[in-house]
Amino acid sequence: MRLDRETMILNMQEIINKVPSKFYADILYDKLSSINIQQSISGESLSVIPRINGFVFRIFEGSMYKEISDYDLFNLEERVLKLIQNLDYNPKIEFISYPKHSMDKEISMKNDFTLISLEEKHQKIMNLHTSIKKIDQRVVNPVITYKDSMLERIFINTEGSLLRQKIPRTFLEIKPIVSIDNKTDYDTYSVGSEGGFEIFDQINNELLENLVKSSIELTTAPHPPSGKIPVILDPTIAGNMAHAVFGHSLQADQVIRGRSYWEKYYKKQVASEIVNISDSPVEEGEYGSYLFDDEGVICKKTPLIENGILTNYLNSRVTASILKQENNLFGNGRRQDYLHRIYPRNSNTFVEPGDYSKEEMIQEMEYGVLVSQSDFGMEDPIGGGIQINSRSGFLIENGEISTRVKSIAISGNALDLLMSIDAVSTGPISRVSFESRKGREDIVPVSFGGVFVRAQNTFISPG
Repeated sequence: MRLDRETMILNMQEIINKVPSKFYADILYDKLSSINIQQSISGESLSVIPRINGFVFRIFEGSMYKEISDYDLFNLEERVLKLIQNLDYNPKIEFISYPKHSMDKEISMKNDFTLISLEEKHQKIMNLHTSIKKIDQRVVNPVITYKDSMLERIFINTEGSLLRQKIPRTFLEIKPIVSIDNKTDYDTYSVGSEGGFEIFDQINNELLENLVKSSIELTTAPHPPSGKIPVILDPTIAGNMAHAVFGHSLQADQVIRGRSYWEKYYKKQVASEIVNISDSPVEEGEYGSYLFDDEGVICKKTPLIENGILTNYLNSRVTASILKQENNLFGNGRRQDYLHRIYPRNSNTFVEPGDYSKEEMIQEMEYGVLVSQSDFGMEDPIGGGIQINSRSGFLIENGEISTRVKSIAISGNALDLLMSIDAVSTGPISRVSFESRKGREDIVPVSFGGVFVRAQNTFISPG
């Protein structure tokens, strides 16, 4: 039986009211609908999830959470009552309390994708696919991926909080795959937002023509040089460093497990004094944004590096309690859905602006490489290694941009790279959106980015 929202909230509250006062407990309602369309020369891939919804109840028994998930609220209540009857209180961890909050907010859309039919969405993507093919006959396969989703979560706990948020998200990626003399390559344009179908307003003929031109250039471009060479990282590469190489290892569950290279540097200098890196779920309109996390913590920006000093971890309530960091709750406890666990996770991770211009950075370099278009990045959480691959780059010679080059791999030690940064550009901040995994699953929407960063101590090679 499907309950209306008011009745469902009352029933959730009744379950919470039955929890003995010595325990902390919460209950989360999770509802998601999504559409994923991919169009390429080989055909169309379509995934429609009209509705996934369920509940998860957690109770903290003094050392860990016990969790029960169920798609039926009445089944959940029966199971919760049985659990409570057989649960002993075993206080091994001093659980950090959190103030009572109330919230009921829905993120608005300029162009509501729920009012647009699946056929209209498909036609929009087909038109884009056709337009790209017409730009140049060497485009053999325009690959276009579109996704929209609507997330609703309602949270109630024994501390008196009642929170509701409804968040629409859209994502669009365009890859015009080019073939020249049996060589293929492509450049990528992607954009994600906390919003609606207005994401297509950012697409115009000039953007598509430049994307195809860039793909053609990459197909015939030479490989980059190898060696320890000064670099300028574009916002996508700098953001990848901030998110994957640095941010992942600051997730406090990694710290507690002894799997964070950065633990020994907590409150110490890890980058040059001009470097500031943040993680923030409250960036308006960004793909990784939300109002409160899945533990009912109201979101705030988390400063990770301030003037070169490592200042904060990304915490859940349990990790903050274990580490005795009661002032370190910024809303980073996230779960994929009601069937997955909560972990400390990134949201929107980025390098904060500095006071250089990109042009000044280039003019001061006798020889170097501008690394652009992040492809992927991997962290070495224990050894502090770095591995970031880009799709393209440009040689810098005598203070000017010269030859375009193919994909570049950056490797070495993350601490060395961060400490060698000697210039950070002014804004605006640019970001890339994607779905981030913890291990092989536990997928959550995030973004990374920032501004241009120049570093002197970096090893590059062909990607």
